[in-house]
Amino acid sequence: MTIESALSVFATPHIIAGAVALLFFWLAAISRKGSLFHRRCGQIYLIAMLIVILSAVPLSALLFLRGQLFAGLFMAYLVVLVSLTCRNSWRAVTFKRDFSRYAGAELKMLATATGLAGLLVVGAGLKFTFPILIGFGAVGIILAWSSFRLVRNGPADGRWWLREHFGAMIGNGVATHIAFLQIGLQRALPALDLGMLQNLAWFGPLAVAAIAGSWLSRRYGRPAGIQ
Repeated sequence: MTIESALSVFATPHIIAGAVALLFFWLAAISRKGSLFHRRCGQIYLIAMLIVILSAVPLSALLFLRGQLFAGLFMAYLVVLVSLTCRNSWRAVTFKRDFSRYAGAELKMLATATGLAGLLVVGAGLKFTFPILIGFGAVGIILAWSSFRLVRNGPADGRWWLREHFGAMIGNGVATHIAFLQIGLQRALPALDLGMLQNLAWFGPLAVAAIAGSWLSRRYGRPAGIQ
């Protein structure tokens, strides 16, 4: 099997699962929080993201073999980063009344891997003067730092799980939309200016995430008693 044919084999489930994830991300986002429909949409989203992650592992290796070093590095980095955010979005709800289980060895291991991967990506961005790699590598470093700070300090109040859940889902949404805008939209609308598309793909989801994060923090960030 050639590299090209292997890429096609793994790219197909990756793209299909990514499209399902994008659809159910928004269905979960617009539905009433805590409702059965919201929970089911979230579960389908995370199952689709699991397929995305598993298919991205061989894809990143194949991109390296193909000589696309930046693409392979960034996809491998996203595998680690999204593994952490998907884990957090699920475990925060599952263990909302048991912080010690949420903040156990699994979180520390994924946070360590994410931080190290972020450092590697930042280093590559600095070496080859690639600002996008520097910026997105820093996201992993910040996420790892905030994870260990939470583990060390413990929950500030009873809404810790809600903040962890929506924070992780915002991170998942950024990754999902970057992938769509970089690949799906470019294929659907090939006439779009490539420079404009690149800026939209990378900075559009981040801007929306920053606004959503700020709004959700104001709404749900008020202190509450430990539950």
